Amino acid sequence: MAPVSGQPAAERPSAIAVGLYLVGVAFIARALYRGVTFFQGDFYFTWPGEYASRVNRALWSSPDLKPAIDFNHGAYLYGPSQYLTLYPLVYFDSYRTVALVLLAAYLLVLLATWYTLWKLVMFGEADRRPVLKAGVFAAMFAFLPLTQALIQREFEVVAFLLLVGACLLQVRGRDAAGGATVAFLTWFKYWPLVILGGFVLHRRRRGILAFVMASAAILLVAQLVFGLQHFVIGKTLGTVGGLVRPLGSGEILFPVIPQGAAKSDFCRQWVWGRGTQADIRWALCGLEYRVPAFSAKAAFFALVTATAVLFLWGAYRLESASLTAAVSKWATIWEFSILTIVGSAFVHAHYYYFIVFLLPLTALLFWYGTDAQSWRKTKLVVWTITYVLLNAFMIPTSWLSDLLKTDSWALYLDGGWCLLGTLMLLALVLWEFMRLTVRAPRAVAAV
Repeated sequence: MAPVSGQPAAERPSAIAVGLYLVGVAFIARALYRGVTFFQGDFYFTWPGEYASRVNRALWSSPDLKPAIDFNHGAYLYGPSQYLTLYPLVYFDSYRTVALVLLAAYLLVLLATWYTLWKLVMFGEADRRPVLKAGVFAAMFAFLPLTQALIQREFEVVAFLLLVGACLLQVRGRDAAGGATVAFLTWFKYWPLVILGGFVLHRRRRGILAFVMASAAILLVAQLVFGLQHFVIGKTLGTVGGLVRPLGSGEILFPVIPQGAAKSDFCRQWVWGRGTQADIRWALCGLEYRVPAFSAKAAFFALVTATAVLFLWGAYRLESASLTAAVSKWATIWEFSILTIVGSAFVHAHYYYFIVFLLPLTALLFWYGTDAQSWRKTKLVVWTITYVLLNAFMIPTSWLSDLLKTDSWALYLDGGWCLLGTLMLLALVLWEFMRLTVRAPRAVAAV
């Protein structure tokens, strides 16, 4: 093909790459601009914890932190990993200063995550692929759950870096370091425990031992610094029972919402337009609300069963084969991706939790962009639709609300559009995982 306007063909990919980087930078600038004036999210209402009243009374008494203190009363609502990591921030005298520091620091963390994510998918690859690298940069920073987490200063930004790092460590065969990293993740929120399940399935004893030892160390330090009695995680059974409240027990994490109390136990808390609740269970209840004949509980357990059967069958086939380095790498990535989707999205999730979806989204984009395979263009189209759905249509919700004359955010979450994107992402990853398990014996035979 002749070069456009006389430009050498070899230079054109560089121009495309620059354009993609500029797209990413534009979304970063937009997030930073928003973040300078808005900084109250879940993190704000769960920080700093009781220790601030002892270490820095100026911060504890700061007027801009009063709503948070009135809400949490110094309780540690998340696990010790967050409070240990962010401990030095207690020496600032106002939350506004803390928020500005975190905005800059978390941007650096996200840039490090992009670099680590690229190192993960490029492991064992010779071609540097500058356009695809730039495409990953643009797709990552244009992803609304990521920018929402950054603007709100959610610790999920750090957790995402640790998740990608744990996957890369596992790909490199560093089981102990990977297990320790998963432990640090788990003691922020419980859901990464499902990733430990992968270690158990594949009998990665060093990783399991490292997880146990790192957990013990984290809890010991937390006890010495904060006192574990102040953590909500100390009430483990009550917390877990609250999180699985719709699964038959009737236990609840929050007070019963009157409008939802008359529904079946599985959906007893569901109401239209509740903030940023985006998990699969919640979205299925939204479908049941709109179509009473649809059973959210039956659909949920059918989805859990199908996902578990396919994952366990694929993991068993891979475990019983001697894999090439390339097959082992992608098996690890797909397993991490499936467990991440299950752990972060099935039972309880706010929309910004979906920042972790960038791991499977990036892996799929790289896989489709570099691996010669049937239906490649169709898969890229499906990937694009999935990305747009998970990205709230990539249209500012205020614009869409004005256009539709309704609350477009509630329509997006409770109308099933985010659910559709989540299920499409899960289906794409499961398909590639199953496809890999079928191809694995032929890959071994070719060695």
